Amino acid sequence: MAASEIFRILFGFIAVLGMIGACAYAARKAGLGSLPGASGKKRRLAISETLPLDARRRLALVRCDDAEYLVILGPAGETLVAGGLEAPSREAPAAAEEPVNPFAGLGSFAEKFRQAGLAQGNPAQRNKDAA
Repeated sequence: MAASEIFRILFGFIAVLGMIGACAYAARKAGLGSLPGASGKKRRLAISETLPLDARRRLALVRCDDAEYLVILGPAGETLVAGGLEAPSREAPAAAEEPVNPFAGLGSFAEKFRQAGLAQGNPAQRNKDAA
C-alpha cells in the first residue's frame, strides 16, 4: 500500500466524519435535537399554538406545567396578554353511557306531520270527496 492510498483513505474518513458533524449541527439548529423522548424526561414548557397577527407579530399560547400563557411576540419584545389560564385536560373524552339514537326525535316529527296532514285533509280523501 502506497503512502498516497493511505492519505486518500485517511482524508475520506475525516471528510465523512466532518459531514456527519455538520448534519448533527444543522439538526440541532433546526430544533430536532430537543425532542422530548431524546432526553428521557417530560418537558415542562411547550408552545401549544401560534397565530400570526401581521408580518412582524405573532400570538403564542405557551404551556408551562398546568397553566397556559397568551403572549404577543414581536421585534420590540414580548407582551403578556393573559397569564395563568387553566390548561385543557389532555385526556380523551369519556364515552357516553348510552349511545345516542339519531332517529329518536323522528317519531314525534312523524306524528306531528301526520296530525298536520289530517288537519288539512288527506289529499286522497279530498279527491274521493270531490268525486
